[in-house]
Amino acid sequence: MTRPGNRPPSAAEQKLAASLAGAVDLSGLKKRAETRRGATDTGRAPGQGGPPPGAGPDGSGPAVLVEVDETSFEQEVLVRSSQVPVILELVSQRAPTALTSLLDALALEAGGRWVHATVDVDVSPGIAQALQARAVPTVYAVAAGRPLADFEGEQPEDALRQWLDAVLRATEGKLSGPAPDTGEAEPEEPTDPERDAAEDALADGDLVSAEERFSALVQSRPGEHSLVEALRYVQATRRVAEGTDAGEGAVPNALRAADGALVGGEYEAAFTTLVDAIRVHFGDDRATLRARLLELLEALPVDDPRVLAGRRDLASALY
Repeated sequence: MTRPGNRPPSAAEQKLAASLAGAVDLSGLKKRAETRRGATDTGRAPGQGGPPPGAGPDGSGPAVLVEVDETSFEQEVLVRSSQVPVILELVSQRAPTALTSLLDALALEAGGRWVHATVDVDVSPGIAQALQARAVPTVYAVAAGRPLADFEGEQPEDALRQWLDAVLRATEGKLSGPAPDTGEAEPEEPTDPERDAAEDALADGDLVSAEERFSALVQSRPGEHSLVEALRYVQATRRVAEGTDAGEGAVPNALRAADGALVGGEYEAAFTTLVDAIRVHFGDDRATLRARLLELLEALPVDDPRVLAGRRDLASALY
């Protein structure tokens, strides 16, 4: 078991905030659509039916038990950890452990002094990859956006309490504290029927309708980059599902590999695959690969470091 202060953060830990801050896991579109329609109910926040765990009986106050994916990571882990430590547990629904329930109980007992966040590595592998996690469960103590300490595997309750106490001592006076409870309910997220319909189509597996709806939204709302992200994800997902691509020509392997990487949220791998293929192809094949790379680069904001690197690599491959 590693305790706070025993070692400096590793390079992987120091890169966590930079690699995941602001990241958007497009596969979360389906999950959000299912959640909105009540298709998922885990008993942890965000959830349906009753106040969030750890909140007051009237639903006031922040939840201390949360489920996190790449979409919510920035808010629920990076931002929340500037207030109180976030104990981030990597779990797998295929192999549940008693550790999760024990941490839940201790978080509720702590009354908001720290938050227990769980990440299902099967749903959100990007977080586990960024942390270079080697086992499940693995637990990280995150404060001020940076992992401070970690351990792997089950732990007895007394040792776990000692570890948590050490985390609280190490962060005492260095964080802003729990957000004040104003007694006011958070405003409901504005409804967006057109986008909801597109996400519902994706959740239902109707990729043709989802692509049509997201394409229409991109045309009508050119300033909303998240819609472009969603469209590129749906297009890649449809090509992967159908196993065909009208633009393949003589370079199907590279195009399909890039689509698979994009669907999995591995943007750098998608860009690298296409750049490497561009280096060794010419004529129409190179033009096809270049067009697809430029299309996939739109899946991230223009100032994203991965996009900037991808465009530099493309220029190098072409010239």
